[in-house]
Amino acid sequence: MKNGKIGWAVAAGLLVLVVGCHRAEYSQNYVSADSSDFEQYRKEASNRPSPPARATQNINGTQVYITYSQPGVKDRTIWGDLVKYDKIWRTGANEATVFSADKDIVVAGTSIPAGNYALYTIPSETEDWTVILNKKYDVWGAYDYDETQDVVRFKVPVMQAKESQERMVFKISDKGVVSFAWDYLRFEFPVKSK
Repeated sequence: MKNGKIGWAVAAGLLVLVVGCHRAEYSQNYVSADSSDFEQYRKEASNRPSPPARATQNINGTQVYITYSQPGVKDRTIWGDLVKYDKIWRTGANEATVFSADKDIVVAGTSIPAGNYALYTIPSETEDWTVILNKKYDVWGAYDYDETQDVVRFKVPVMQAKESQERMVFKISDKGVVSFAWDYLRFEFPVKSK
């Protein structure tokens, strides 16, 4: 009888562990180059607290886009609390933020083959932030981040803005400048077609 109770306790504990660690299934529509696929995904995930969004731009014949989820400030302390300093961050919510290009490009001076890349950052309170493009893009959050899959790491200065940006946002200018804004922080980096 004792062994039966222990067995049930172990089984119940495993069930709680599996359910508690569950991550949503990754949808290829999230990173699809077909805008109608992404719009379908956005519609299906629109009830999330951090809804999906996409910044897109044609840079001298190269289609570049960033797919991400938009967390809100919601009266929270973001930097150093919700987003830890000196730790890898998915640079958004839900799935990892994905940087995509349909042709080879140059990002912050480094040549990058066409494709999809997870865009991570390492925020810092006192120094420039580190931006990372990583080959393993089809992941949830930064839980499966693998440094050996990095294709580029570079530093960006972070600027303080006068006004807060409630929802995190990426933009890509027609000149090839990727900009990030959330709360009172901003950063940017250059992208060029090859």
